[in-house]
Amino acid sequence: MLENHGSSGILRDSFALLRAPEHDVTSSSLAFFSEPRIHSLSQRLGNDRLNELVETIESVIRSRLLAQGPSSISLVTFRKPSDIEQVPLDKVRLYIDSYFQQLHPIYPFLDRKEFEDKVFAPNRSETMSSSCAFSALYHTVLALGCQYHEGGTFDPGNGRVWKLFQVSLGLVSEILIPREALMSLQALVAMSIFTMNTCCLQIDEILLMEAARMAQGLGYHRALGNGDQRHKSTCHRTFWVIYYMEKHMCFQHQTGSMIPDHDIGCPIPDVPESIFGEYNWFLSAIGFGRILSQAYTSLFSVSAAIQSTQAYHVAIEEIETRLERWRTGVPVEFRPGMAFHEPNMPSSSFPEPSFKMIVLQTNFSYYGLIVALARLKMQIGREDQPRKQEESKRLLMDAARAVVEGSKNVDMAAHTPIFILAILPLSALFILFDFVIHNPTHPETRNNLSLLDVVAGHFSLLDYKSGGFLPASLLTEFAHIARQYVKDFGSQQQQQQQQPSALGSSIAGSILADTEVSTQLNQMNSNGDNIELPHNIMEPWEARDYLYYPVTPEATVHGLPDNPMTASFNIQSLFEFVVPEFGHD
Repeated sequence: MLENHGSSGILRDSFALLRAPEHDVTSSSLAFFSEPRIHSLSQRLGNDRLNELVETIESVIRSRLLAQGPSSISLVTFRKPSDIEQVPLDKVRLYIDSYFQQLHPIYPFLDRKEFEDKVFAPNRSETMSSSCAFSALYHTVLALGCQYHEGGTFDPGNGRVWKLFQVSLGLVSEILIPREALMSLQALVAMSIFTMNTCCLQIDEILLMEAARMAQGLGYHRALGNGDQRHKSTCHRTFWVIYYMEKHMCFQHQTGSMIPDHDIGCPIPDVPESIFGEYNWFLSAIGFGRILSQAYTSLFSVSAAIQSTQAYHVAIEEIETRLERWRTGVPVEFRPGMAFHEPNMPSSSFPEPSFKMIVLQTNFSYYGLIVALARLKMQIGREDQPRKQEESKRLLMDAARAVVEGSKNVDMAAHTPIFILAILPLSALFILFDFVIHNPTHPETRNNLSLLDVVAGHFSLLDYKSGGFLPASLLTEFAHIARQYVKDFGSQQQQQQQQPSALGSSIAGSILADTEVSTQLNQMNSNGDNIELPHNIMEPWEARDYLYYPVTPEATVHGLPDNPMTASFNIQSLFEFVVPEFGHD
């Protein structure tokens, strides 16, 4: 910006839902269709069903989930409740035990013995009255554990779980204003874990941002923190839990991290409760958080958006190398990407309560980044050899398929993080929908249609389990549209074969261009250099096997997109995670 101080800047509309405005910045956002893309798809479909569906979903998001405009849901507030939810001692023990069984191995920031000693001490009431931080931590741990016994809540304001959490929300201001301390930080971390659920979409990033700020204010990012020397190991644990939570959140939300990697000197402690056989989840999660941080900085930040195509290729290769090193460091039974069509996680046998969520977190986080990288490679690699382009398309499609296949292991419950419950399955749905509409006669389309039905069933079940609060069954319409389109296109092809002179179907015309593109690609392959594919999952393709996937080049000025994001709509306010849509020469 200093060198181009006369430029209009790189903007992003943080209030966009399903339709990205013309000035939206290139980003790491999970975006799919802009107005031009929707118009193009509607022309291909021959109707306005897609446009109407997008409008309906956007309306529901604003009213149901974000409480904008006329809404039947409660706004999340930081007010203290008039009545404190009383929990019998036997339930307290049950909820705390569930918390440490289900969530502590994933987010091991508490010392269980110290916490329980305070909870079950004779003077517990006095302790909670004198310490707002401990009271907030206590009530949040109860709320988190209660979810596994009383169902949790998809919508804010209802049920025992929310009543317990509201006590903690009412204490936030008293946690932030006094001098920073370990207990205050732990309360914020516990609350941040709760806000990963559907009911907290209105405030999902606020508390974690405060936790990241407070952790650095306490000096926990250094080898020696300020104070709390008796709890040094707990301080280090707490910092690293915040680290990998914050890195994941920032990548989802298209923002730079508040924790600079170059200024961290905090040692990584041993955490036995986060080790599953040969898998050190704690260390693996930290390593993946580091990769996300590097990926955002080098590929999706504002500075990255103005680099050359060659610099992009170098940066992508570096991230892919780091990601593959991380992946191969995960034991086989946990490792993502082993075989896209053979899930490596049995759905019936999980040795520990937190085991399934650990595997889902590992796999879904990996596939989310793979989708982002594949979309980016397709955008900046428009001039690459056709086989290299095909590799990126196959990688994108296979990642979406893996997410759909893995979704059968996802608990349809309010306590499941929204990233796993809906973000990645929704991403997979749109990716497969796009592939089907643009490749109605492709050999892979039948499988993609079947998987669209599977993910549609996932969202129908989510609708049912949420009691209709999340009207996710609206998304099943995408599967219906895709299947009807393929059927209609097949019928029109038969009619054309019977009447070869009667060309002119809008559907056939749109596919004809795609067929020509595929033919040109194969001609280029036959005349060009032989290119070795780096991944053993890729196989040579026949002429009919090439996939068409639209990548619309945008005119650029001084490296900046003249009309960035015109190939995507942004759903970040619904499901927060995003896939890039870049346009570079």
